[in-house]
Amino acid sequence: MSKRNWLILAAVLVVIGFGALLVLVLAVGFFAGQETAAGGGHGLPFYLMGPQSPSTHPGYLHDTVSGGGEVYVHDYEEACLQLTLSEPQTVIGLMGAINPAKVGAVPGQPATAYIMVDCGSEMPAYAPYRNLKQPPFDWRTATFREMTARQQYNYGPLLTTTNAALMAEVVRLLRDGTPVELNPFPFSGATNLTTLTLTCDQLPGLRFCPALCYYGDGTIYLAESLMMDFTVTPPQVRARWIPASPLLTEWLKSP
Repeated sequence: MSKRNWLILAAVLVVIGFGALLVLVLAVGFFAGQETAAGGGHGLPFYLMGPQSPSTHPGYLHDTVSGGGEVYVHDYEEACLQLTLSEPQTVIGLMGAINPAKVGAVPGQPATAYIMVDCGSEMPAYAPYRNLKQPPFDWRTATFREMTARQQYNYGPLLTTTNAALMAEVVRLLRDGTPVELNPFPFSGATNLTTLTLTCDQLPGLRFCPALCYYGDGTIYLAESLMMDFTVTPPQVRARWIPASPLLTEWLKSP
């Protein structure tokens, strides 16, 4: 082989060797990144989403998250709860190997009770998850100190009350009221839905938020939580709707 051919061959081997080295570096970096994410990164534990199964309550799902040696659940009992914060102030874990989502502490709650889990896709969207060892929140026996509501979704003024009798009336209706059948309606674009927001010292960092429906005939209904019916297109809202009492209706329609 001529000297020129030897030089060409040497150059080719150098290029091939450099390419192989580059691939090796990228692979090591990728798996190191996977290991860092799986280890939680920055000393944070790694949380896993799932499995998901049908709830014992028709129309709801039983979602689980595990991490830090604990298992957490979001089911029917958590569907009526909302976080007081949109983003966690204290991050206690990560979830997902690529662009890991945050798992946060609920203010005022130990991580052995409730946590905030990012269930969003492109945008963060946090939901409360309850430790399986923690009993579900019992709104029937809670002592609420404040309630707020919108008179109409995104339009009416924000109403606020500390009237213990009125809040007890809401609990009574949800517990003992007779439900009625309402025609289901699409959730997307619905402008007649809002929530009551009740706070109590027994549930720091979280709020009990039964649903409100301003129906077309002017009647107001409330329900413990909404159920999405994905068996139809578009998805529709169903719930155990209970007519609001005259006392609650008067407050919701007050000037």
